[in-house]
Amino acid sequence: MSFRRVFDKKKEAKKLSINKEILKENGSSFLHRNLKDNLQHIRTEVGNSPDVVIREFEIGGLQLQAAAVFIDNLVDQKLVDDFVMRSLMVDISQGTSKSTVSDKNVFDVIKDKALTIGTVKVIKDWNGLMLSILSGDTIILIEGWAEAISGSTRGGESRGVEEPSSQVVIRGPKDGFTESIGTNVSLVRRRIKSPNLWLETMKIGDVTQTDVAFMYIKGIANDKLVQEVKQRINDIEIDGVLESGYIEDLIQDQPFSPFPTVYNTERPDSVSANLKV
Repeated sequence: MSFRRVFDKKKEAKKLSINKEILKENGSSFLHRNLKDNLQHIRTEVGNSPDVVIREFEIGGLQLQAAAVFIDNLVDQKLVDDFVMRSLMVDISQGTSKSTVSDKNVFDVIKDKALTIGTVKVIKDWNGLMLSILSGDTIILIEGWAEAISGSTRGGESRGVEEPSSQVVIRGPKDGFTESIGTNVSLVRRRIKSPNLWLETMKIGDVTQTDVAFMYIKGIANDKLVQEVKQRINDIEIDGVLESGYIEDLIQDQPFSPFPTVYNTERPDSVSANLKV
C-alpha cells in the first residue's frame, strides 16, 4: 500500500507540473510577449465592452509600440492624460542620457523614471491585470514584454462628504461616511493622528471583489479579538458584498438575536470614539 501511495503522489505531482506548463504555454495565466495578443485577450475577457478604453501609441523617441488600457469613468481622466499618456508619448529619453535608454531597458525606464504618478507596480499574470483594470488603474503594455505596468489613476464620479441622513446630530461634526473606502479611511485618520492606528484590507466576493478594510489601534485593541475578526472575514465565502449588512450577518455569532451584537454607524466621529475605547 505504501508503494502505491508513493507512486500515486508522484503521478499527481507530474500531472500538476504538466498542467502548469500547459497553462503557461497557452497564456491563460501569464501575459503574452506579443502586444496584439495581450490586447485581444483583454477584449475577449471584457466582451468588447465599449467603456474599456485601449489606447495604442508609440513610445516617444524609441519607436516602440505600447498600449494604455483603462475603464472610462473609473479613472481620473486628467491623471491619465497628464501623468501617463503625456509622459510616455513625448521623448522619454529627455533628461536622460540617450545611451541609457534602449529597447532592452525601456520597461524599467518607464516604470522608474517616466511615469509621474504616485503608485506604480509590475503585473505578470492575467488575474492581477484584470483586477487592476477593473479597480480603476491604468495598465501599460509594451511590445516584447510579458509584463505590464499598473499605475494608480483611480477617480471618476463619487458622492461628496455629507451629513449622515440616518444619524442626525444637533451638536458635533456633520460629515458622514460615503461609498468610497478611501474617503472613509481618511475621515477616521483625520481624527486619530496616531501611527498605532493600523489598517488592513482584503477583497471579499468571488464576483464583486469588494474592498473591505478594518481598522484598530495597536496596543488598545485586544490582539485575540483582532485575529478573530480577521479570521471570520477571511472565512466569508460569498459571490458578492454590496453593503455592510452582508458582513454583519456573516461574522456575528447570533445573527437572529433581537439584541444588537454588532454596532454600525455612518458617523466617523462615533467610529473614532469606539476605536479609542
